[in-house]
Amino acid sequence: MTLFVISFIAGILTVLAPCVLPLLPVVIGSSVGARSKATPYIVIGSLAFSILIFTYLLKATTAFIAIPPYVWSYISGGILFGFGLILVFPKLWESLQFVSKAGTDANKLMGTGHQKKSFWGDVIIGAALGPVFSTCSPTYLVILATVLPASFFLGTLYLLTYLAGLVSILIIIALLGQKITRKLQIAADGRGVFKKVIGVLFIIVGIFIITGLDKKLETKVLDTGWLDISQLESKLLDNVDVEEIEAKLNTNEAMNFQEEVTVPKYLQKLFSETDWSKSDPNLSNALSGGPSKDGIPALESPKFVPLADADYADSVQAIVLTNKTETKVYPYNILTWHEIVNDTFGGVPVAVTFCPLCGSAIVYNRTLPDGTVSTFGVSGSLLESNMIMYDRKTENLWQQSTGRSLAGSFFPNELSLHPLQLMTIGEVRTSFPKASIMSTDTGHNRNYYKNPYAGYDTNNAFAFEPSDIDKTLPAKSIVAVFKNDNSIPIAVPWLKLREAKEVSETISGTSYNLKVSDNGELTISDNAGSSYPFYFEMWFSFSVQHGDNSVLINLK
Repeated sequence: MTLFVISFIAGILTVLAPCVLPLLPVVIGSSVGARSKATPYIVIGSLAFSILIFTYLLKATTAFIAIPPYVWSYISGGILFGFGLILVFPKLWESLQFVSKAGTDANKLMGTGHQKKSFWGDVIIGAALGPVFSTCSPTYLVILATVLPASFFLGTLYLLTYLAGLVSILIIIALLGQKITRKLQIAADGRGVFKKVIGVLFIIVGIFIITGLDKKLETKVLDTGWLDISQLESKLLDNVDVEEIEAKLNTNEAMNFQEEVTVPKYLQKLFSETDWSKSDPNLSNALSGGPSKDGIPALESPKFVPLADADYADSVQAIVLTNKTETKVYPYNILTWHEIVNDTFGGVPVAVTFCPLCGSAIVYNRTLPDGTVSTFGVSGSLLESNMIMYDRKTENLWQQSTGRSLAGSFFPNELSLHPLQLMTIGEVRTSFPKASIMSTDTGHNRNYYKNPYAGYDTNNAFAFEPSDIDKTLPAKSIVAVFKNDNSIPIAVPWLKLREAKEVSETISGTSYNLKVSDNGELTISDNAGSSYPFYFEMWFSFSVQHGDNSVLINLK
């Protein structure tokens, strides 16, 4: 019940955000001198509907990388700019042939082309404002933080409650605006001075949104201290169990649990069982990835089917576990949606993990440093664009790319690596035709044949920018990583290693041999015959995590 009340209040507070206030005259301006009393309700209703669609588009993509924020700015600002020109120069619109034809057709169908055109104009204005209202108010992130991890039904209830608060206050504002302008008796003439003034306002707002000046204006307003509702919003957010949204805003309040470590407040609330007296100082830089704790559901006891019965394309990549008696295949198609699979292989409890944002494919032994066994879940938080895991037994937080505890009773211990291979399904079919592959029957409704991060690994953009990018290698190129006997992390470019087939390198007096078979299987051993487990991740993730305390075998 608390979240419903908070959602309603969040909707009301949305219109008080400094970046929304300049847009309110647009809502009022769309209503004054209107074709009918229904006009403000059409504009506001269209705005609310666009927020509904916008929110569930975000939920459907899981990640916030599919549509860059500047695209919404261009679309919304461009539409408002266009409507402003039409209000200032109405003949410009009327001179377009397709408009004239559309009006004629509408007359035949509905009896009045003007009414139809105005109706769709109201709809488009409201739809253009929707994404802007959604993305520029901190309180809207309350809704994202509750809707994204929730079920469709419950998430929809939260969202509709938020929209009820937003629509209620907008209707009040629109009606008061109409009353005021009606008294001034300047709104009756659709081509009069008032409409031209409103048109200029549309143009200015459109330019502000497109150029980003609206954000600068918001910053100046907040800096002056005038109309500062941040304290009120903070009190509202303090009552939300999913306060990872504060990290999204980079304005999260923090709690000091030891002198040198500042732990984000939202993490402490999400993980109440964690022993925060032992924490990595880097944890202060943790950010929310959007979904809350377990918002990305890790899999437990997955089902497997014979590889021969699977219809995956040969090009699909997969983490492969193999021994003398069995081979299990964990395709990226499923790992991308769940990130952690808790399983048992050869009698060993393992966590098969994959972070799409940094390409890190790693398998850990689920046995904790105290000898007990736990399952692992996705915390919903990131450090240097890498997933933070947690074990459900003690709620220790673990860095996925290093296996090191970030906070809790096991800090600073590390999880043990389990041997793996990174292969394509085609390579597995050739080498291990009797292998078992993870079934898409996971108990979750996901489109496992669609990649929600499509294109992310081939461009230079980051959903969450790392603190430093080493340009020695392309940031998102994959490296194979292992540690020598002195625990020094060693990386080698994976594609170049595959081309070279075999590489020998002497590091600190020890010679290491890295060999890739014709079918993509990697082995790493030293001159004494000892083998080393390895994993894979993007270069930027390896370099930012290990820095100067690592070695790169840079193949030419």
